[in-house]
Amino acid sequence: MTLSRRSLVTASSPTHIVSLVVHCRQEAILSAAQTIAALPSVEVPATDERGKLVVLLELPDESELLARITDIESVEGVVSTTLVFHQSEIL
Repeated sequence: MTLSRRSLVTASSPTHIVSLVVHCRQEAILSAAQTIAALPSVEVPATDERGKLVVLLELPDESELLARITDIESVEGVVSTTLVFHQSEIL
């Protein structure tokens, strides 16, 4: 069996799966959720009227993950971002 360079890179590159709870000001929940959901590799599967968002991320490396969390923290109306789950595995 012969492996190509691409398969070697793909085989050893982990995928990072992360969930966050993002707290927003109540009056900014809708716009913050829309802005966050528009970011690449980000999903907002749940919100509540008190200002909480559940945010899911799936990214190929830690530097991109940290950059995306920083992007989320910078969204207008976001008060705090809490990491709930992080798993890194080779898919």
